[in-house]
Amino acid sequence: MRRFFFDLLVGNIVKIDPGGMVFECAEATFVVANEMANHLFVWRDDLRDRDAWIRVRDNSGREIYRAAVWSECAEKQGWDQA
Repeated sequence: MRRFFFDLLVGNIVKIDPGGMVFECAEATFVVANEMANHLFVWRDDLRDRDAWIRVRDNSGREIYRAAVWSECAEKQGWDQA
């Protein structure tokens, strides 16, 4: 099991996830990041029209995925660097 971190990126501002979550496989974090982004899209209207993302990092600090808060737009959903 590995620890992954879900940071909120809004423009040039980064809100670091201090604790993270433990997952068996990295692909499971993509689903969680997309769910977080969708939740923020619904409940945080101040983030809808901004450059906002959920960034997933592994425990070494390497970015492995991004989910756009405006994930209703298919061309902006998901970003896989792995």
